[in-house]
Amino acid sequence: MKIAKLISYILHPIIVPIIGTLLYFIILPRHTRRTLEITIILYVFFGTYLLPLIFLAVLKKSKAIKSFKLMQIEERKSPILFLVFVTSLLGTIFYRSRISADLSLFLFGSSLALMAAYLLIFKKFKVSLHMIGIGGLIGFILFFSYKYTINNLLTLSFLFIITGLIGHSRLSLKVHNQKEIYWGFIIGLSSQLIVYFYNI
Repeated sequence: MKIAKLISYILHPIIVPIIGTLLYFIILPRHTRRTLEITIILYVFFGTYLLPLIFLAVLKKSKAIKSFKLMQIEERKSPILFLVFVTSLLGTIFYRSRISADLSLFLFGSSLALMAAYLLIFKKFKVSLHMIGIGGLIGFILFFSYKYTINNLLTLSFLFIITGLIGHSRLSLKVHNQKEIYWGFIIGLSSQLIVYFYNI
């Protein structure tokens, strides 16, 4: 149980955009200045990690949510919409400023997946955000591996192992059932691929 909690904390979905951005710059051959890379990473860190944490803290302070875990399905509405707004805004900034088209598509894919998760709330379906995150990360790596013809088999194999660990941990903690786990991964993966193929 403790290991399952640790995995859920370490691989929390709000750190996925940061991980994806770091992997993008690590795996790809250098095509941007180091200072620009650091600026992009800071933008992503602030927009997709710090701002959501502050927003959750405000919600908790105002008693709109009971905890950061968002155990009740209705508690998810505002945080997910906030993440949709932030990822869409950040993706638009990157796209319009031509800082990084690839990362803008990654953020748009994340926004699309989160919007799907938001709409499913009205069906009383609590899809796993953890699985959306890891599925989206795998989809992003598949996208730029194909685009730049880079063999990322080792990285992808590792991420699929991580996917299994996350899914098992969420089931062990009894916060999701198998259907919510599987659909989370499918939504995360397919959202990235939809955005990519739409922009070809």
